[in-house]
Amino acid sequence: MKVSRSFCITISFTTLLSLIPCELLSPVTPLQPGYGEEGSYFVQFDSVPEVVTGNSTARVRYQCPKACRVGLEVVFTTSHKTEQLVFRRTWTSVKNLGYPRVRMVPLKLSPSVVYKQDLSHTHPSDGREVTIRAWLADIDTHASESLHPRDGEYHGLLAHTLKLLRMVPLAQRPAQARAVCTSWGTELLWQLAEGRIQQCPYESDAVDMMEFPMVSTGEYYGVIRVFQPFVNKELETARYHNMEHPRMAISVWIYLLNWCSGMRCAIVKHVNEFNSFGTPLIMLTNTGNIVIQVQLASKMDQAFTAYTSLPVLTWIRLDCYVEYSQVTLQVNYKTVSEEKVAAVHVYNFNEDILYNDTSGYLVIGGSRFMAGFHGYVGPMRYYRLGTAEVINPLSPSKTLEDLDEIHWECEEVKLMIEGFMDELRVHRDILSDICHSYYSAQMRRYGQMTCPQVLDWDSQRKYWPTLKLMMAQEDLVSGEWDSVAALRLGRRLFEDAVGRMARGEPVAGADPALSPLALLNVSSCLGHQQAALLLATVHLAGFGVPVDLQQGHVYSLLGAAADDRMALLHLGYKHMYGLDGFPRDPAMAYSYYVNIARQTSVDKDRIGDSQQYITESILISDERELQTQMGETDDVIQYIKLQAERGDIESQKHLAKVLFWGLKGVPKDVGGAVKWFAQSAMQMTDAKAVYDYSILLLKGQGVKKNLTLGLRLMEKAAAMGSIEALNGLGWYYSTVGKDHRKALSYFQEAAQNGNSDAIFNVGVYHLRGHPIRNETAAFECFLNASYGGHVDGAIEAAYYLSVGNLPGVTRDPERAVMLLKSISEQNGHLGYTNRKALQAYLQGSREEALLRFAMLAETGMGMAQSNAGHLCEELNHSSACQWRYYNHSLYNSAPHSSGLLKMGDWYGQNLDLLTDGRSLAMEMYSKAALAGSPQGIYNLAVLIEEGQDIPLSILDTMRLPAETRSEKRAIVKHLMQRCVELEEEQEEDVLSPCALSLLRVQVQMAWRDLTHNPLHLALAYGILGGLLIIVAYVIGQIILGHGEALSARRRDGAFAGSGDAAPVHPSDRRDGGEMDGASQREMGSRRVNPSREATQPGVTRRRRDRDRERALREGIDTIVTVAGVCLCALSTMLLSHLL
Repeated sequence: MKVSRSFCITISFTTLLSLIPCELLSPVTPLQPGYGEEGSYFVQFDSVPEVVTGNSTARVRYQCPKACRVGLEVVFTTSHKTEQLVFRRTWTSVKNLGYPRVRMVPLKLSPSVVYKQDLSHTHPSDGREVTIRAWLADIDTHASESLHPRDGEYHGLLAHTLKLLRMVPLAQRPAQARAVCTSWGTELLWQLAEGRIQQCPYESDAVDMMEFPMVSTGEYYGVIRVFQPFVNKELETARYHNMEHPRMAISVWIYLLNWCSGMRCAIVKHVNEFNSFGTPLIMLTNTGNIVIQVQLASKMDQAFTAYTSLPVLTWIRLDCYVEYSQVTLQVNYKTVSEEKVAAVHVYNFNEDILYNDTSGYLVIGGSRFMAGFHGYVGPMRYYRLGTAEVINPLSPSKTLEDLDEIHWECEEVKLMIEGFMDELRVHRDILSDICHSYYSAQMRRYGQMTCPQVLDWDSQRKYWPTLKLMMAQEDLVSGEWDSVAALRLGRRLFEDAVGRMARGEPVAGADPALSPLALLNVSSCLGHQQAALLLATVHLAGFGVPVDLQQGHVYSLLGAAADDRMALLHLGYKHMYGLDGFPRDPAMAYSYYVNIARQTSVDKDRIGDSQQYITESILISDERELQTQMGETDDVIQYIKLQAERGDIESQKHLAKVLFWGLKGVPKDVGGAVKWFAQSAMQMTDAKAVYDYSILLLKGQGVKKNLTLGLRLMEKAAAMGSIEALNGLGWYYSTVGKDHRKALSYFQEAAQNGNSDAIFNVGVYHLRGHPIRNETAAFECFLNASYGGHVDGAIEAAYYLSVGNLPGVTRDPERAVMLLKSISEQNGHLGYTNRKALQAYLQGSREEALLRFAMLAETGMGMAQSNAGHLCEELNHSSACQWRYYNHSLYNSAPHSSGLLKMGDWYGQNLDLLTDGRSLAMEMYSKAALAGSPQGIYNLAVLIEEGQDIPLSILDTMRLPAETRSEKRAIVKHLMQRCVELEEEQEEDVLSPCALSLLRVQVQMAWRDLTHNPLHLALAYGILGGLLIIVAYVIGQIILGHGEALSARRRDGAFAGSGDAAPVHPSDRRDGGEMDGASQREMGSRRVNPSREATQPGVTRRRRDRDRERALREGIDTIVTVAGVCLCALSTMLLSHLL
């Protein structure tokens, strides 16, 4: 505060200077009274420069009757500092006392004040004014040169004078001569930037803090906004002066669903860097009044109450003005009858208000220090420097008006159903098995009949499906009508609407009052907010109705207002990525994600909840994954049961886990799971089994709590080496044993071994001050625990990242959202919806599965998005449905390869619509390849083979070796090898497309290498030529031999007709073709004498033909041998290049 006060004094002094008449600011300040008189003190400037220059001199005339100290100073006023000293020179005057003296003082000012921007002075000072002043001081008071007058003490000196110098604008200042030469590159860069005109970004003190409606659920979560100092110097100066004399204004639209459940709840609050409330703090009470609290300059907190009695279910604008010590609140809204109401409340605190919006952060709605109100926050505008009148219209008006209309319709539905149920109970027929009195029977027979006509005809027609379903539900009619019964009816209406839509009924229907959309509207009004999410999904995705983003926004907000987990996740996802018309706002996304994350932390301990299951990521296009969801009838589950009954401990552990969490399509059975946990633990051979059963005993989950046995088993598990058991012992001694020293030692030991629960618990002890409070160390523990999937660790780490008020921790709301998104999707209620979608698909109801998967897809779950896209494709829905969900799946931090492949195909097929379609397709395929997809690698290699240029980014993404990047064929070969390796890891078929393509590429590369070697090429051509010659020779010989054989047979036929030879009759031959003895003797008598045979021409030709045939056969064998040798040589050369 002392610094600030001295600052105010200096400002006042400078302001007075600005009010001095112009003639007083002459080059020489008028002399003080007594000038020239003996024994008087005076100091004046004989000559000083009019403007600030580099080489200037000041001529100072002064007189000291006694020894004194003389000082000359030049001060520089900027937008950040009131007086910045840039020059000082002091000396003593001890001679010629009592006589005027003159001294010439060279003014050596800082180059940043004198010269323009150049290589030596990259940040010149652009000040408002420069003051040169001289003073005389008592030498005893200022005995040392280091002691000089402080701000505000110049009027108490012996004498003083000053003069204002004119600043030269930056553009008109001279350049300083350089003493050294700069490098060529530096000089070039400077010359390129020398003539550039620096322009400040546009800034305004009016900030739109909320441009899209926000849901405030009445919990401890809100939107966090952080403000930085202005870049504009004038605005920053005004803001700095505004801290203790503030002028600011906030205008916010709110829509109340209820007044506060507690004494007070927050609308807007400022939390400073000390985690205490600053200015302003606007709160709502449980009676509808507004409380405004501020922090005064004296650091005291004060508040006042404006008795407004704000109405519910209407849009209200609150305008809060802060000006110095006064706060003004204006309230404006319309009543049900459209009558405008305006009220003004003014309060004066009689002391200036302390206000610094750059300290800490501003929260809209709830925070961990105070819960928010239940309703909606509309447009919000913040004037950092104040304003006389705010401008903040209701926007988007259509969305907010429709939201108001739906809430009033819901009130009408609730009143209608409640009245109908009351009348139905009074007038319904008495059941036949209930005895009644004689008089009541006569009354029914002869008395006046009354009808439960509580609705007009239009209302009955509008809500007839709802009323018909209500009358068919005996448990609803006979029981008491309350919120639980209403929720049960809403759930049944939701299931009925889903069933009708799955059966193919029109979503909007021929009669809108009887359509599934009407049932969903009533269901959401009765509290089943999955109906609101389905309505939002229908309108955003266009299922059976035209796409209507505005209606989708309305139903999204409606579902989140009821604190529904899936609706909150849906809004957080949309705002995180800016989808479907929702503005991208990570801070708003954080407010929704932290809510669902906190609910997930609570839900995970509700083991017995039948509507919670672990979310299993099952891709319905993968038959092997689907087979794991067959439930108890699955052969694997039956086998595990058999092995568990035989005493196999691994089977017992696995079966216990399946039953406890309801995995693989098996219903939850906590009691049966505990039995198997106990049997596996009591064998005392497995540390994990012992720990699992001990923690159930300590917490009493599914079994009666037994601390004694649980602790003994926990110690046994820890002795067997269980890290989880060490953390469990720490938990026991911190909660039950109350021995924090011992608990911390167990936590630290488990944390050193990487247990995420233990790491989180160590962080909690850092916050509690064991051994000392260290918030930064706690944050590091929470962050490390979140990496291991710890829910509470992610929540705490995300909080520090969202506010950024911890030393060394930079504010990063996007990173905070990503931490929360991964754990929020583990919520058991999402797992339950995912399980119902899988069951619907397995039972053949594809349309119902699509609706449920689409709801999950709208919350950002990647696997559900892939499944929804697959079902849109399988059911022949519009391509917009397919590509919507495949495209949305890419926004996840680790998208599934199926979505990447589909989007790659879409980019490749729509080249006429996208100029960079091929490059986008390559990017998608490369990401799929990194995700472990062989198909992605194959598609990428095909695009490269087709001649597509490969961006360097994709080469880096695929981590291709440098030696393979020079040639496309080498890249393709490397990719195919990786594809084959992935297929082998996934145990796919050996003869896959990747394996065959790899073989083809290797053969092509081997042949190319072979043909590029001159020696091998010549040898290959020689072998091929020789083969061709040999083949031609063989063919020719065969043709010639065949012709001669034909002519010989003709000649042999002529000899046979001459009678020189007698044929052997077939009957003369024995079995096997041999002749008997008589025939042989007869044949021998007919033989020709060898001397005569030579003279017979037929015999000679036959012998010559046989010799030629034998020679031809031998030649063919030789040729075949030579050809085989040549082929072997050619194959050897090819294989040498191939391998």
